[in-house]
Amino acid sequence: MKAKLYLMEGLPGSGKTTTAEALTRLLQEQQINTRLHIEGDLNHPADYESVAYLTLSEWVEFQSKYASLEVLRFAEVFNDYVLVSYRQWQSKQNVPEAALSFLKARDIYELPFELHQSLILKKWEAFVAQALTTDTTYVFECCFLQNPLTMGLIKYDLPEETLRAYIERLATIIAPLQPVLVYVDQPDVERSFRKALKERPTEWADGFVSYYTEQAYGVNRSLSGVKETIVILRERKALEHQLLKTLPFRVEVFGNEDFSTDVRQKWLKQLIQSTVRSISLSES
Repeated sequence: MKAKLYLMEGLPGSGKTTTAEALTRLLQEQQINTRLHIEGDLNHPADYESVAYLTLSEWVEFQSKYASLEVLRFAEVFNDYVLVSYRQWQSKQNVPEAALSFLKARDIYELPFELHQSLILKKWEAFVAQALTTDTTYVFECCFLQNPLTMGLIKYDLPEETLRAYIERLATIIAPLQPVLVYVDQPDVERSFRKALKERPTEWADGFVSYYTEQAYGVNRSLSGVKETIVILRERKALEHQLLKTLPFRVEVFGNEDFSTDVRQKWLKQLIQSTVRSISLSES
């Protein structure tokens, strides 16, 4: 069975998005039906972006308060909770700021870790069940390692064994899709991150630094500013490389230190060929 899922991981500024887009184009050129989902995708099939979690009692009260609006169109109702895609709702209607603030405070990425994890695992399980029924190949950026570690490591500063257990559960769920994880690697973390800071909007840079230093991991170590954000990124990278060694499926590390388009294209073409032949790049 050929890979039905490619996971693109790496630190900010490493070139994940560009590499994921290039891989998708090359797969499509091979007449492989491929769908790309990058970070921030409101329609991500295995992750949540701008989705709020409400208990049934919260939902009843919220719906009655905003009965004149069509929020039900953007809600998934389960046995004991409701998920509201509030950015999708906002894109279609003029949503009161009070309603948005209420939902943002209940974003899935603001929940206690155990509840957050349970929702993410259910989402992945549903995605895998659906993906196995189609001929579609998926390329996902950053949702397998980065998002769980952002919650478990950065936001809550949880023990390494807890993080490992979470990734192991995710790996078990996606195993039927014969996944291939591509880790886009930058040897010089400071260089690549400062490059990202220069190239991206100031709002992104300020938001990233403040998040990394003002959540539990940074607060517990009294870290602040860009320089100490880089310290955290180095620690995250070290943990990610340890986790890569434990995964029960193919992992390939792409050294993107030169940001060379030609090198990337050649490497990705070899990856696709080796995926078809089910061998490692190191054997090709």
